[in-house]
Amino acid sequence: MENLTYESAAKELESILENLKSDSITIDGLAIKVERASVLLKFCSEKLRTTESKVNDVIDKLGL
Repeated sequence: MENLTYESAAKELESILENLKSDSITIDGLAIKVERASVLLKFCSEKLRTTESKVNDVIDKLGL
């Protein structure tokens, strides 16, 4: 996958949502946007899971 950050992926998702709300997107464009949104959502979800795991590891090591 390209060099994404959580923030850039979230910003792109917001942009896709705005495009979808505008009703000016074609059916072909819709398919492309939905596919891209799926990839971005998966990336964000995995990033959140990984971050949560790292935070929990740190908390465990601190004995909190």
